[in-house]
Amino acid sequence: MAQASSPAFTVAVANLPPVWQGVPTITFTQGIASSISIAVYVSDPNGDALAITMFSGTLPAGVTYDAGNKRFVYDGMGAVGTGSGNVLTADDGRP
Repeated sequence: MAQASSPAFTVAVANLPPVWQGVPTITFTQGIASSISIAVYVSDPNGDALAITMFSGTLPAGVTYDAGNKRFVYDGMGAVGTGSGNVLTADDGRP
């Protein structure tokens, strides 16, 4: 008598790319050290953790991008200025 076989199947969930919402103009008050998170402006439909990288552009004096904490930081000492051409990308580390 022949023995029946039961094949196993797995259906993988497709990886969807991160989704950006509009990032507003970021404004700091001169003389007051502060930071603004940009993590709230991007999400991953699959719930994956995201790395947000700044690739190009210039930041005003006293402003830096903290990739580890996904935020812009103002030291409170930079002069009045503007930045331009800033490009941020979000990556979930999956193809």
